[in-house]
Amino acid sequence: MLVLGIIAEYNPFHNGHLYHLQKSKELTGAEFSIAVMGGNFLQRGEPALWNKWIRTKMALFAGIDLVIELPFVFASQDAHGFAQAGVKILDSLGVVDYITFGCENEKVEIFSKLARLIIKDPPFFKKIISEELKKGNSFPHIREKAIISFYQKYDQESMGIPLNEISTILRQSNNILALEYMISLQLLKSTIKALPIKRIGSNFSQDKFEGEYSSATAIRKIINQYYYNSNDKQLLENLKATMPITSYQTILNELKEDINPILLSNFEQAIFSKLRSAPADDLKRINGVQEGLENKIKKAAISTKSIEELIQTVKSKRYTRTRIQRIVIHSLFNLTKKETQNFNKNGPLYCRILGMTDKGREILKKAKLKSKLPLIMKLKNFYLHNKRLGKKDILNMLNYDILSTDLYVLAYKSKKLKIGSQDFTKNIDLLNV
Repeated sequence: MLVLGIIAEYNPFHNGHLYHLQKSKELTGAEFSIAVMGGNFLQRGEPALWNKWIRTKMALFAGIDLVIELPFVFASQDAHGFAQAGVKILDSLGVVDYITFGCENEKVEIFSKLARLIIKDPPFFKKIISEELKKGNSFPHIREKAIISFYQKYDQESMGIPLNEISTILRQSNNILALEYMISLQLLKSTIKALPIKRIGSNFSQDKFEGEYSSATAIRKIINQYYYNSNDKQLLENLKATMPITSYQTILNELKEDINPILLSNFEQAIFSKLRSAPADDLKRINGVQEGLENKIKKAAISTKSIEELIQTVKSKRYTRTRIQRIVIHSLFNLTKKETQNFNKNGPLYCRILGMTDKGREILKKAKLKSKLPLIMKLKNFYLHNKRLGKKDILNMLNYDILSTDLYVLAYKSKKLKIGSQDFTKNIDLLNV
């Protein structure tokens, strides 16, 4: 049994994801696949367009065999926290042979060597990072500067690739995630083999429709334009061209039921209420807030009129848009730096199953014998069991997952969809294929 592991968001599942899955199976020979998927709030500090159960269904229809939820406290973090937790879940299962990830460069040895350098953290490397931090740049830029400076001084020829090309690699979001996956695998001393898969089609942030392999950003824009603005049938034709027919039909069913896609702006009132009512000292404790940023956020919450305006006001060279969005989401959940540090220290404490196929059942049968983490099939039973045992760490992590759904559903237009505690009542999606 060769098992493939993927860490993803599938927001929504489109042709690029299908290509990645099929290419991964082709190159690894894996017949079984697991996706560790972000839940209702994602790594860029945004709510998922569709909830985790809808996106699970898309993944299963498209060929994923088992979907496991990446807990909220990791799924809404930066690339490091997101990747570290996803890799730990896959490694802990004890059944995964390969992990593949989409990126712009498919030379695994480059990512492997860069990861070793970052883990080793030599004094010169540390010195450059310390100097660059004082200049107020974002961390990805700082890390790039430190890596290039190190190779210029000590090891320019060893990579077998020009330094300007390394710079290009380190500036691309998917490559940054790929590097974090590799770092996590090396730190865990995992036996899972890593395989980068070169992406095809549009850059993930390109918001223009470009046919079969349009970006997720462009696809989300099409869905939002159709639902919120125009009902233009051509938009549906464009959407259909970008994804498997099963994903398209799933979305179409949601739209026909007038189930609205969820945007960050849907939480505008809740976020402004939180930011305007919270003292600056409380905001100071929120994960991601540093160097007096709480005062700038507090001021912007008073002086601006929309989430977009607030983000534009607060963002800077160091504090990118996505970082501000993560801070805004974490403030809504009151997720503090101290809590996040504790969560990251322990890593994921469970594997919650969202859905599976018949082949997924086979994976689970083997994982039950080997997994280092408990596998959750029925959340209510697992929750009550750990409550009786007084397992506070597990309960704290689970409570954020539950809260993420309870807040997410408040953004639905239909009142019947707003009911709380859905994590306890939703069944695992079982697809018989």
